[in-house]
Amino acid sequence: MDETLDSLQPFEQFVLLSVVELTAEDAAPVHSFEVAETARAHLDDIDRDPFGGVERQMVISALQALADAGLLAKTKAESPTGKGRPGYDLAVESGVVLDTLAGTEGLGSYAETIRAGV
Repeated sequence: MDETLDSLQPFEQFVLLSVVELTAEDAAPVHSFEVAETARAHLDDIDRDPFGGVERQMVISALQALADAGLLAKTKAESPTGKGRPGYDLAVESGVVLDTLAGTEGLGSYAETIRAGV
């Protein structure tokens, strides 16, 4: 599992941390717009170049890559207007993600912020 997390692109790790945070707040399944909003709110919590910003399409691509890697499980959820849209649940323990990414250069402080709030 650590190898999978370590092999992710930094932006994918950042998005995964945002999913962990939302899950800890009982907001799962999460949706791309929620993840993008959460990630934008934590750009100051990372010790690296802020990825050139956080665009929703970038978040959607990262969520799909995380699902393909087996770290997220895709679910279908219905929006308030009745449209189906993809939702994502963590497919791994949040503690494993936090433990692994806490030592990641640039993202460790965000992981520790989440751990402090959990």
